[in-house]
Amino acid sequence: MTVNAAETIDILGVPVGAYTMDTLLARVEALIAAPGGAVAYGVNAHVINLTYQYPEFLKALRQADLLYADGASVIMAADFLGGHLPEKLTTTDIWPRLCELALGRGYRFFLLGGEPGLAERAADHARRKYPGLNLVGTHHGYFDFRDEPLLAKINAARPDILWVGMGDPRQVLWASTWGQQLQVGLILTCGGMFKIVSGELDRLSPHWRRKGFEWVYRLWQEPGTWRRYLVGLPLFGMRVLAQRFRGGERLPKSGGEPSVG
Repeated sequence: MTVNAAETIDILGVPVGAYTMDTLLARVEALIAAPGGAVAYGVNAHVINLTYQYPEFLKALRQADLLYADGASVIMAADFLGGHLPEKLTTTDIWPRLCELALGRGYRFFLLGGEPGLAERAADHARRKYPGLNLVGTHHGYFDFRDEPLLAKINAARPDILWVGMGDPRQVLWASTWGQQLQVGLILTCGGMFKIVSGELDRLSPHWRRKGFEWVYRLWQEPGTWRRYLVGLPLFGMRVLAQRFRGGERLPKSGGEPSVG
């Protein structure tokens, strides 16, 4: 599907769209209105690092209808490589804007992911914050990858946006595998966003988020993610440096480098 697609910047083989919040929301609306289902994924340093571990993950990203910059490191990488991504578009910042759009357009949401009960708590909080929001279903993320009754449950609800929060690469691989069998307008992956929507995790102030320090706050709140940031960010930087000086070529994975999954 190529509805209102933006210019893309190649970052280590991943074509990240050059969107502002307004142009991204316009594209989301166009994808929902177009026939057939579509998929949208946020891209950050961790996501791109994972493509070196999972070739099928890279393939799924390249086939997406919408990829946007969900990380300050991706913005900086684009500038270093001679491109420009105008805005960091964290999925958690996209959520309230789409909730407001949904109230006006009548969009239907389905929340899929997290431990049992989390999607329901996120939905309850969203209903209180956005009275009238049409949340047509929830389900936890601890299901078999080939859970056909779950597909039937989603299809019966017929959401306009299916929010999938299961972490990468699982959420993207699941969306890529089953997207064509789902009767949804758009699958939008969202990682751990349900914890924030439910009020169980706080966010850094907008001032410091704009300066690119949200990852530090996330690390403080969830120390178990340390490899993702303290190993993954330098590794991503080295790969981007190599891409620039190899004429844009994606540097292959070396046999001895650490895993960041």
